[in-house]
Amino acid sequence: MYRNRTASVLSTGLRICLVGLPALAAIAWTIPEAPREASHPFRLSVADVRVADAILEVRIRFFWDDLQFAVMENTSDMDFELSETPEVDTTIQEYINEMLVFRTEGTPLAGTVIERGVEDAVRLDEVMWWYRLRYPLPASVERVHIRNRLLFNMFEDQRNLVNLKTRSGAERTYYFTWDEDNLSVPVT
Repeated sequence: MYRNRTASVLSTGLRICLVGLPALAAIAWTIPEAPREASHPFRLSVADVRVADAILEVRIRFFWDDLQFAVMENTSDMDFELSETPEVDTTIQEYINEMLVFRTEGTPLAGTVIERGVEDAVRLDEVMWWYRLRYPLPASVERVHIRNRLLFNMFEDQRNLVNLKTRSGAERTYYFTWDEDNLSVPVT
């Protein structure tokens, strides 16, 4: 007796949708995507190295997200999160000792994390984490071989700087890339 108006309305609605969807898809396809803001425009770690008597002291700065992703990839721990804890310090120490290697006479030096910190920023992706490590260095050593592959396991466009202050106070900056990741430097 009474028509099912709901069915009639749905049928009309479905017809409109079926006819209208291709047109909407075509319109959406032609709308340019809003430009995405790049996380940070460059990939860079900076290590400040100071040589004192029998110690190499290194302070390294990273963009937090680059460091977190590189450690996740290196350890295969997809749940890894940067935090200010001794457990994370140990993981970071292991990562740094594997990727930033100081050698004297062929023997790698083992760095120990002695301090860490976070430098806040307005944008989350510009927050920097830094670590200070101490490496024992025999006082008689005049040259150190450096291999710096920090974050290279994650980013082919990664660049690393090492600012070195020698025992005599001379300051030099060294640049490391994917293709040029090691060199021997004077520390006297």
